[in-house]
Amino acid sequence: MHIELPITSSIPGILWPVVPTPMTSQLLSQLHYFSISEKYTESQLWDMQLVQLLEVINFARKTVPYYRQAFLDLPLITSVNQLRDLWTTLPLLTRHDLQQAKETIFSEQPLSSHEPSELMTSTGSTGMPITVKGNMATQFFWNALTIRDHLWRQHDFNKTYAVIRFTENPAAKPPSGAVFDNWGPATYRVVPTGKCYHLTICTAEEEAKWLQQVNPHYLNCNPSTLRQLALYFAAQGGVPSNLSMIHTNSEILEPDLRKLVQDVLKVPVIDTYSARELGYLALQCPEHEHYHVQSENVFIEIINQQGKPCEIDEPGQVVVTSLHNFASPLIRYCVGDYATRGEPCSCGRGLPVIKRVLGRERNVLKMPDGRKIWPSFSSNGKRLMDMFAGGQFQVIQKSLTEIHINLAHLSPFSVEHENNLRAELEMIFEYPFKFIFNYLEKIERGPGGKYEDFKCEVA
Repeated sequence: MHIELPITSSIPGILWPVVPTPMTSQLLSQLHYFSISEKYTESQLWDMQLVQLLEVINFARKTVPYYRQAFLDLPLITSVNQLRDLWTTLPLLTRHDLQQAKETIFSEQPLSSHEPSELMTSTGSTGMPITVKGNMATQFFWNALTIRDHLWRQHDFNKTYAVIRFTENPAAKPPSGAVFDNWGPATYRVVPTGKCYHLTICTAEEEAKWLQQVNPHYLNCNPSTLRQLALYFAAQGGVPSNLSMIHTNSEILEPDLRKLVQDVLKVPVIDTYSARELGYLALQCPEHEHYHVQSENVFIEIINQQGKPCEIDEPGQVVVTSLHNFASPLIRYCVGDYATRGEPCSCGRGLPVIKRVLGRERNVLKMPDGRKIWPSFSSNGKRLMDMFAGGQFQVIQKSLTEIHINLAHLSPFSVEHENNLRAELEMIFEYPFKFIFNYLEKIERGPGGKYEDFKCEVA
């Protein structure tokens, strides 16, 4: 891949050939390497990852109290081939383990060239916080992969970018939001960009009017925010004229939302799979709707209940190992998500494929016969978003036979209409659950502004 960025020269008066800053040079070098490594086969990538993993694991055993204890029974690992054979015997690190580990997950002798470090706390959507350390090395790869994402999308850096995301910055409140001169720290050191507009999560009407006002070319928001915006514009019209692409992250992107956005907003949706404690996990393929694992940053396993690698299309637990975090190594870390593997991609990239991110264990519908299903809210020609158009809905499974439908911004339905809806819900969920409607003023978001369409409260 030829990398072509409108880079600013670091020496006044020298416009050509451009003389980049040292940091820009490092990022450009990394992007050039990415253009090579993304064409490796999965086997070649695994060989290269093992070299880095051997370094991380031996460093963790030596300097991190948690791993000194967790790896106590492992033999000394001195070669890549030995690590390859022993990999699946390494213990898994659960979110609960990470919470209990506290400061013992931090290195007692962090690499000085990676410092300074900073604490990063992730609450997820559970409200159960975990804290790790990030540093200059992890930030460097975050920046490089951000630019890779821009290049994969063929973004025009001169255009404007808008972000709707929860923030405590008072300047980002409606109706005006905050305005920045560039797209953010990942790009401004490398390439000049257009302005970036930022609005904290608010009502769909406030968000829509703000978008009409700033009229950005690109938008970044959570899927739940995007759904409400699409429904608002479907009802009210007035789609911003400049909008050409939407990026989503932080929540599960349901397949029906892509179609809704295409129908209403007439633009593609590009999804990203990431975690604050790990950085980029997978980026949507430039040519397809599935995801490519960012193998230069993380090693990802999708395993079944027996701890074995899942087959294609078999749902499994996502287990991630960070390749570059020596401040608080995360080795075989169960992020709490479930996903399915995909076939090798026809785009020419050898980066492993995640076909679909399904959600967390609490996002699975538990059937009375013991089956577990990730609901799609669309079946037998019926869609929840059509049934509750104009409002906000949330589905909560209370028991194996009872499901509550929380509704906001809608007037209560008549008894007859509720009964008709129950019949349609039985078709969608393919089971005669007891459906109970709850009418609320507002459905609260979880920590960090995240929102879950479906939650299972069945133990």
